[in-house]
Amino acid sequence: MKALCTYVCCLSLAILSCRAQEVADKINIVIPSIEQEASSVWRTIRDIQFFERAGYTINLPNDPLIDSLIQKCKNGNFGNADFSSIYQLLEDKVFKASDYQAAYQKVKSQKNKLNLLIQEIARSKDTWDWDFLLFDSYDVIFTLYGSGGSFDPESAKVILYTNPKGQFKNYKNPANTILHEIVHIGMEKSLVQKWQVSHIEKEKLVDSFVYFMFREELPEYTMQEMGEQRLGALIKGKEDLQKLNHVLENLSR
Repeated sequence: MKALCTYVCCLSLAILSCRAQEVADKINIVIPSIEQEASSVWRTIRDIQFFERAGYTINLPNDPLIDSLIQKCKNGNFGNADFSSIYQLLEDKVFKASDYQAAYQKVKSQKNKLNLLIQEIARSKDTWDWDFLLFDSYDVIFTLYGSGGSFDPESAKVILYTNPKGQFKNYKNPANTILHEIVHIGMEKSLVQKWQVSHIEKEKLVDSFVYFMFREELPEYTMQEMGEQRLGALIKGKEDLQKLNHVLENLSR
C-alpha cells in the first residue's frame, strides 16, 4: 500500500510537471531603452493639457527643462524638434536601468500565472460568438512616465507604469493590470471597433471579462467606477462572456 501511494504521488507530480512544461511562455519583460522613455516623456508633454483637463496624475522627470517644455507646449510651440533635448536629459541625468529591476522581478514572478490565464483564454475562445485576438507573445514594457499603463493592439505591446521601488498603479500584483491590457488587445477589433464602444463602456467590457473569467485566479481584481455603465445590466456572469457580440449588438440598438 505504501509503495502504491508513493507511485501515485510521483505520477501526480510528473503529470503536473508535464503540464507546466506545456504552457507556452507568452510574456516578454522589457526594460525600456532611453529612446523609448524619451518617447514616453515627449508624448506626455504633448498631451499635458488633456491630462490636466481630465484630472489625471502624471509622472515626468523633475527638471527645469521639463517645466520649460510643458510651458512651451501650452504656448503651442512644442513639437518633434524637442525630442532630442528630452533624450539628452534622460541620457545625461535621469535614465538608470536599475530603476526597473524591482518591477522586473515582480512581473517575472507572475509570468507562469499569466501564461496559464492566456492559455485558458485560448482553450475557451472557440465557444464564443466573437473572436478574441491572441498573439504569439506580448511585450510588457516598463515606463516611469505618463499617466499609467496602456496597450498597442497592433503590436501586442503592454506599457506598464512603475517606479524605482517596483510599485504599480491600482494593484500590488502587476498580473491584474497586465491581463487587463491583454484583454483590451484581444477584443479591440472584434468588439470595440466593430460596435464603436465608448471609452467608459470599453473599460466596463474589459473589467467584466477579467472579473468573471478569472475572479478566482485574480481575487484582488476590481471593477472601475466610471459613471453610467449600461453594460453592467447585460454582463452578470461568466456565461455572458460567450455572447459579447450579441450583447453589444443589443446595446447598439
